[in-house]
Amino acid sequence: MSRIKRTSIGGTGALVVVLLAFLMILITVYRVDRLLYSSHVQKVRSDTKLELLEVRENFEEIIHSQSLALRELSTFIGENPNIDQDEFSARVLNIRGMDDSVISIAAAPDMVITLIHPLKENQGALGLDYRNNEEQFPTIEKMLLTGSEMITGPVNLVQGGSGLILRAPVYLPIHDDMIEGDTIVPNRNFWGVVSLVLNYDEFLVKSGIADAALHFDLFIDIAERTEKQSGSFFYGDRSLLSKDPVSLQFDFAFEDWILHAVTKGGWPKQYPDQWWQRMIMALAGITMLGTILYILWLSETRKRAELILNRGIAALNDGFVMFDANDRLIVSNEKYREIYGFSDEILRPGTHLSYFLEAGAKIQRYPLDSSEEKAWMEQRVKSYRANETVETEQVLASGRVIKVSDHLLDDGSYVGLRVDVTELSRARIAAESANKAKTDFMGLLSHELRTPLTVILGVAKLSKNARLLSASKTLLAAYEDGSATPEEAKRMLDDVFTQLAGLMDRMVQSGEHLLHLINEMLDIAKIESGSLTIDPELCDIKDIVDPVIEQLSTLSRDKMLDFEVVQESGRVFADRVRARQILFNLIGNAIKFTNTGFVRLVIKVEVDVVRFEVHDSGSGIPEEEFESIFDVFYQVDSTATRNAGGTGMGLAISRSLAGLQNGSLTVSSDLGRGSCFVLSLPTSSAALRDTKSILTTDTAA
Repeated sequence: MSRIKRTSIGGTGALVVVLLAFLMILITVYRVDRLLYSSHVQKVRSDTKLELLEVRENFEEIIHSQSLALRELSTFIGENPNIDQDEFSARVLNIRGMDDSVISIAAAPDMVITLIHPLKENQGALGLDYRNNEEQFPTIEKMLLTGSEMITGPVNLVQGGSGLILRAPVYLPIHDDMIEGDTIVPNRNFWGVVSLVLNYDEFLVKSGIADAALHFDLFIDIAERTEKQSGSFFYGDRSLLSKDPVSLQFDFAFEDWILHAVTKGGWPKQYPDQWWQRMIMALAGITMLGTILYILWLSETRKRAELILNRGIAALNDGFVMFDANDRLIVSNEKYREIYGFSDEILRPGTHLSYFLEAGAKIQRYPLDSSEEKAWMEQRVKSYRANETVETEQVLASGRVIKVSDHLLDDGSYVGLRVDVTELSRARIAAESANKAKTDFMGLLSHELRTPLTVILGVAKLSKNARLLSASKTLLAAYEDGSATPEEAKRMLDDVFTQLAGLMDRMVQSGEHLLHLINEMLDIAKIESGSLTIDPELCDIKDIVDPVIEQLSTLSRDKMLDFEVVQESGRVFADRVRARQILFNLIGNAIKFTNTGFVRLVIKVEVDVVRFEVHDSGSGIPEEEFESIFDVFYQVDSTATRNAGGTGMGLAISRSLAGLQNGSLTVSSDLGRGSCFVLSLPTSSAALRDTKSILTTDTAA
């Protein structure tokens, strides 16, 4: 039974959804329309401000340059208060930075104009007493209060026309300074006023205001001035302030002037392509509404597909689970519950992944402590998010092996399959073990074959060059000297023969070892093909055991091991050559793998069987390896086998030979204390006939 969270839309709910969607679309269209308009107006405002920056800079540059000129003249007069008209005109002509839009420059000692340049064009202004001029005196009075320059305009000039007047006070310095606290302040006496008159219309053109007024509605005034306050400069219509203009502040030290502007006739009432944009939004709204209707139709189709999906997931023979992007369960099937044994409470849709991991950690084959469990859970979550596909195997406490396959989807959710691969895993492990054993065997075999061949070839090369032997060189030197007696020459010749015999002996030993390896491989091949034949007969136990004891006693003495034989007389029905071969393998292995202690052969004769027990005090064999050591190509420790010599095939051959004689070969061991191999062979031919009968029947079948 699959568990899945289901949602559906239909009936009255569908009608409510459509109405809500229609209202939302209308609201969205209206908001987008207003947003487009606001964006356009904001762009126009930004463009307006950028264009008027140049106007402001020109305005400031003209005012600043003429203020410097006026200040220079003021300083000069302060130092020369008794200046006459000619000196005044000459000084004016030498002032740098004088703009060609200047109409006149006048000086008014004691507030009355008595000096003016040019004189001819501006004689009408001579004698003007500022104290009697109601239009201009307020700004002069403000200038005297602040002590800095002042600008007035536009002003109707006495000589005619309108102008922009820059004024500056003139003070006569007195040598006695005033001390205010720790600061020395020059004591100055007011002399009068100097003024510079700019042509108002030309000023507007040069500053760029005239051109800007063609495209924008402008208003220039003192910052934060109320309607009742009089300003020193005024341009434009004050009602412009109610149209939310952009504003730029001038950089003047004497007053804060602000330039206000809007586009000609006010800000735009609509944005470009307004009706086209509205048509697009209307089409988009209709499309969205149609999409919602389509989705409602799809919901019914989805519910039917959901039912089919539930049935399909439930029918899966493997565990299936799916989590959303927030790691919460969407669906799982009955097989998933059966594999892990999770409760219905955990398998409820919406359960977080952490609960599954916490429960899963408790059913692992090897339980985890709290720190290991936390690390394992973090690693599992990280693996889900780091890769698109996660392929792992879980070994449960029950011994079942579960193949885990989790696939990350594009939306962040992921699905998982849980396949029981217990039998497949066991088969794979067995195959891998067999392959590793074969690889180790081939490596060992190449080593074992190469060693005797190297010895044989080395001895053959030395024999080919016998003159290079040390004994040969000694004999040859004595012969050439002629100093050796016949007895000495005979002794030297014997040394040569002895050295050659030693080399030949090594060659023979290596050849016999190589022959033994080849025989073992041939025996394995015959056993596996079923072509190995035996020739059992009733024979004395001593005929089998004595040759083995005689040959292996020397090997045990070389390793300083106690070699004990406890045997009972009797007869056994066996192939004496093959039985002897088995004992050679068993006792030889015991001596090879025992470094200290003893090797003991105990022979027990019973009614139907003779038991040959080979005991040793070696390192022992793990219990789980008792059967594996009799497999072809298998070695408990390939390194130990290589160090001790041999191919590692002896036990596999021995058990097969024992079985062909209706016997058996078993092992028991106490790890760290030694092992015991028991060869059991029958005492009569009856058992062998029974075995042959069974084998013949199986082959015929």
